[in-house]
Amino acid sequence: MLNLKTISAAFVAGAAFASAQCTIPTEPLSDDIPSHFRIQVQNATRLEVHNKYMNLFEAGGGDQHLFIGPVGEPTYDFTLVDGVVFNVRKNIRLVIGGEWSEIDHTTKLFSTARPDPDAIFQPTYACNPDTGLLQIELRFIQWEGEPLGGHICVRHSFDGSHEFRYDPPGNTLIDVNRECIKVTLVVLPTPDGGPSTTFSTVTVSSTSSSSVAPPSSSSTSTSTSTSTSTAPTSTSTSGVLPYTDMTSLGWRYIGCAPEERWTTDGAFRTLSGALLGSDTMTNEACMAFCGANGWAYAGTEWRRECWCGNSYAPTRQPLTTLVSLDKCDYRCSGDSGQFCGGDAWLSLYAKCPTGGPCENAVFT
Repeated sequence: MLNLKTISAAFVAGAAFASAQCTIPTEPLSDDIPSHFRIQVQNATRLEVHNKYMNLFEAGGGDQHLFIGPVGEPTYDFTLVDGVVFNVRKNIRLVIGGEWSEIDHTTKLFSTARPDPDAIFQPTYACNPDTGLLQIELRFIQWEGEPLGGHICVRHSFDGSHEFRYDPPGNTLIDVNRECIKVTLVVLPTPDGGPSTTFSTVTVSSTSSSSVAPPSSSSTSTSTSTSTSTAPTSTSTSGVLPYTDMTSLGWRYIGCAPEERWTTDGAFRTLSGALLGSDTMTNEACMAFCGANGWAYAGTEWRRECWCGNSYAPTRQPLTTLVSLDKCDYRCSGDSGQFCGGDAWLSLYAKCPTGGPCENAVFT
């Protein structure tokens, strides 16, 4: 078992041995680290991610997404138990699953209390690529239940952040528009658990230029990121088409809009103003959240995510063909009778003008 005293002693020993490179101790490390630590990300060849840190980002339903800033909470109280990274304060651990990419075959790394397969690591001594000093790395061993090997990588996400992914062993596929950069995870001890990281709000600024915007739009907002939901009002799924008619609540359906994975216009979200995640997500809840915070557009995705914004790029304009709706066929996590987007596809709605017409797009 590694405690804070052991880790600190290792770093001191590394400093004493350091020259161009450190001397690696021969004694193997335990797969338990009960003392709090922060996770640093290293790839000395990629300065956009090198020496940055893993943050937690509230996703609703108790889950936390993992990002390199500026998105998310700086987190100083990770621990390691039997090779699994935990955050006891939030009662979550690092797991792998969901959002598998057809382009590069990577899968999402996130944190949850649910029984998803664990991401398993082994603490290992190594030399810091910048200083040559001894450090402790979390060497990735496997996705629980899957073949040994693979590695952790990060790819560009919204608002200048990077999200964490798992790249399987032997994989040679690359998303040329959204490369997943291989990284090393490093243990940085935090004696007092670091500063308080109990935040409940997120601020996301829109970085995409657009001509698709209503008057008096703003570019930033601060909104709560909790799993609360507005009680559904009477709406119904529109015939056999995979969208929910929200016109009675003042929102019209535009179509199924692509996210950055399916476009070549840059790595940014179609709607990047605010995010709400919830295991009880419905279109009513999403429209209520975006509307209450003054956003002009709202969209659901991945069954449980709600995105808001005041504009979107013209290259993300949905088509109005029937076949274009096929990508937004995921059932909402809070109501299986509704559709909440798809795999990087957004069920996109626009706020209707007060006193004006409110009609869904026509699909042929």
